[in-house]
Order: sequence, then structure tokens, then C-alpha cells
Amino acid sequence: MSTRRTLAAITLAVAAPFALSACGTSFGAQTNQQYQAAVGSNLRTGPIGVYNGLFVDNADGTATFSGGLLSTEDQTIESVTVDGAAKKLARPITLKPNTLLTLGAAGEIVVKSDIAAGDYVTISFAATPGGDVSIEVPVVARTEMYADVAKRPTSEPKPVQEQESDPAAPESEDGDEDTSPPSS
Repeated sequence: MSTRRTLAAITLAVAAPFALSACGTSFGAQTNQQYQAAVGSNLRTGPIGVYNGLFVDNADGTATFSGGLLSTEDQTIESVTVDGAAKKLARPITLKPNTLLTLGAAGEIVVKSDIAAGDYVTISFAATPGGDVSIEVPVVARTEMYADVAKRPTSEPKPVQEQESDPAAPESEDGDEDTSPPSS
């Protein structure tokens, strides 16, 4: 009889910490909460997803948007609104289906505003055909981490279609025509 009691006491002593530690977590355990390690804000619903969206304070009265945009269908963004002030973009931002477009390095969205590092602002993207999408994003100080984010829009690149249709353009990068036999 004492062997049974000893065995029961040992089993209880071993199992109790595991059983009691699970009681304190309930359904609100951190494992059930979304984890967002990045500084920027994410929007995963609507016609356009925004990933790690934030503004970088340029310390000259302007701020540059940095983040990723994703859509399940073709979208065109021609203007944005930041805290109620509309801004027409220098050139439209075109989103292709299921292709993440990272903004910031070319200075696609640079706004003049009195926003400063530490603020949160609401940016709305006017997308066609999807409609407006809004998200509140932080404004961060320009540090070494954000050195690749442009302070001003970069020069407009030549569209790919014009480069391909140029009759004076070489057939390949080294200037030689492709003389390989056709595959069967």
C-alpha cells in the first residue's frame, strides 16, 4: 500500500508543474497574438496590403514613405493623402498581382509636412480599381538603418517598352545577334 502512495505522490509531483503552468495562459496567451517585430505598420486586408509601412523624417520639412505594397489584382495608385492633405504622385505606382513592390529607395512618395519622428500619421492610397486603403504608420528618424530611403524622388527611369522597341538598340547585351540553333 505504501508503494502505491509513494508512486502516486511522485507522479503528482512531476505532473503538477506542467498542469499548473498551462492554467495561467488561458486563451489570451501570447502565442495567440500577432507578432510584429518591425517598426512599421502592416495592413493585411483590403485591395492593397501594406507591409512595414512608415515615413522616414528627412529633417527638412519632408518625409519619405517606405514600405511594401501587395495586391491580388492590377492596381494603379496616382495619389495619396497624408493626414488629410492630398498629394498627386509625380508618376503612378503600378501594382502587379501577387508581386510585392517595395517603395522608398526611389522616393516614390515624398510629402512636405510638419510631421516629425515619433508621430503617427494616416496615409491613404487612392487605388484604381480597388478604392482607397488607409493605414496609420509611424514616423521614424533618419538613421543608418534608413540610409537607403531616398530624401527626394530620383530621376524618372526610361520605361522598359521604349527600350525594347528602339530599332537602334543591340539585339543582346554584348551587341551580337543570337545565332544559336532553334530548339525542337
